Order: sequence, then structure tokens, then C-alpha cells
Amino acid sequence: MLRAIFVVTAMVVVQAGPYAQGQGRGGSRPAAARRETTVRVMVRGADGSPIDGARVSLSGDASAEFTTAGAGMVIMPNLTDGIYRVRCEKDGYVAAEREFTTKAGTPSSIEVVMTSKPVAPPSPPPQAAPIAEPMPAGPAVSLVIADFVDRNFIGREPIKESVVACKPLETVRVLQMREAIAAHAHAEGDELIYVIAGEGSARLGDEAVALKPSSLLVVPRGLSHQLERRGKNPLIVLSTLTGEPCSETATSKE
Repeated sequence: MLRAIFVVTAMVVVQAGPYAQGQGRGGSRPAAARRETTVRVMVRGADGSPIDGARVSLSGDASAEFTTAGAGMVIMPNLTDGIYRVRCEKDGYVAAEREFTTKAGTPSSIEVVMTSKPVAPPSPPPQAAPIAEPMPAGPAVSLVIADFVDRNFIGREPIKESVVACKPLETVRVLQMREAIAAHAHAEGDELIYVIAGEGSARLGDEAVALKPSSLLVVPRGLSHQLERRGKNPLIVLSTLTGEPCSETATSKE
């Protein structure tokens, strides 16, 4: 009985030995060798010339960034078997992508063609502003002011306005006044005032100016001004307003 037990125990030890050392069925096996591939990416233009300075982005089973040199090439080492995609970009070119697969550790080369972006057409030259047609000058005007005033005297009226010349951007008036002309301003034109007869005063903004025959005032646009007579005779002035369209509402050329 003891002899039988010893034989069985010995057989178990002998059979277990190879499995413990990994030499038999069911034991550990050495790991498979890792396969890697080197990939060369050539970046060219539509005419076949290499493109340097292009940014090459690798994605897929691995990711990395590269920049092409003068030959338009980048080398991507140690890529394991898998599926990858490269994207090539450079200013002035349309971005291009290409997908590729590495296998069996065999070096490979791929080519990516980039096309130039279309050049925007030059902007048209600025058009010259249309030349404004000159306004008609109208007929010449000739008169003797003293004779005109005699024929168109104010009489007892408070104010009398007579337009003696009406041009597209100029109005010439004879103003006769027994009462003051209220303060006003011209937004678009300057006014030249020449005293023909009588006496009075003018207020130009905050400044008061005495008026007598042969006095001359130049009132710039936008300046508030008013006129009033002094003495018993009417104040008579010749007013030339420039820069504003003429309105011949009080024209008198008798």
C-alpha cells in the first residue's frame, strides 16, 4: 500500500515540472515582435514642384506635427501598423488631406498635392466723380443804384426789399429800411453789405458797428447779425448773398 502511494506521488511531480517552467502546453509564450514603419510624405504643388514650409499634421493611430523642408518632404518614423491621415496646410494653398495604411513594417511613401488658392481679381479703379455741369450764368445786369432807388423809393413802408440780380448761387438786393431787421443768420452763404445812404448800426454777434454811407460789412455764414437805422432818413444798403440759391420773390428792376 505504501509503495503504491509513493509511485503516484512521483508521477505527479514529474508531470507538473514542464508546466511550471512554461515549456509545455498551456505555459507562457514570448511576446510577438512589434512592427514599425517609416513613412515619407512628399508635398508638391499642382505643377510638381516641392512645397517647403507646409504644416503636416498626422492623426489616426498616432498624432504628430511636422513641417516640410526645402525638398517638400517630411519623414514619419516608428509608425505601428494602422490607419492614418495627414493634413497639409500652407498660406496661399488649399488645404489637402490623404489617408494611408501601414502594415508589415514595410517603408512607404505617399504624395500630397496642394493647389494654389485663386488670386482675387484686382479691385476696379475708383470711378472719377462725375463732373457737375456748370450752372447757367444768366444775363448780365447793369443799373445805376441812385436812379433805381429814386424809382423804387421806400416811401412810408417799414422795409422794402428789391432783388436786382438773381443768379443760381447769388442774390443781389437793395434793402431800404425804416425799421430794424431782426437778428438772423445764413446757413449756406456769406453776405456782403454796402451802405448806399442813411445811417444806422449793425450787430455782428456780440459786436456793434456804426454804419454810414460807403460802409462795407462782410458777414460770414452762420453769424447772427441785425441792422437798424438811425436818424430820420431810411437806411439803404446793397446786399450780396453768395452760396445760397436765389429766390426772386421780391424782384424789382423798374
